[in-house]
Amino acid sequence: MSTLKVNILEDVSGSKLTFIKQVIQVIKTDTASVTGGTFADVGLSATIQPSSSSSKVLILVQANISSSDGYSAKARLMKGNGEIYVGDAAGSRPRATAESTGTYSTALAANASQVNMIFLDSPGTNQSLQYKIQYAAYGSQVAYINRSGQDSNNTGYDARTASSITLIEVAA
Repeated sequence: MSTLKVNILEDVSGSKLTFIKQVIQVIKTDTASVTGGTFADVGLSATIQPSSSSSKVLILVQANISSSDGYSAKARLMKGNGEIYVGDAAGSRPRATAESTGTYSTALAANASQVNMIFLDSPGTNQSLQYKIQYAAYGSQVAYINRSGQDSNNTGYDARTASSITLIEVAA
């Protein structure tokens, strides 16, 4: 087994090599909701301005999602107003990054799920970019971030949670 240890990496001109250019993180601790099947913002977004048009942006999302009555709740990753990292179109199915489906009950749902997204974007610009999460529910149901559908004031369950989006500029 070999071990390589270095203090500093430099290119041939003597310039220090740096691969991680910047890290931006936004944490959301409050709740928000979206009613109906149309995707809408839930207040979880972050903005980054790459230092070079050749840089890549690594997007890491950990978001908590639930729905009223345990129905389907969908999440998608957006860059500006355009969806990125969603499934292929197929019939009338919605295109999303992730989906959480509960028990389809007639009672308010105490369940909540975690949505994790990891995506490497090649924006090709050094202009400011906003990445955000949108949610949609089933029919007239409600999708929530950072709370359960039931949201009872109980010490045993229905916790309030936190979600985050992290943007990492990676030199290419």
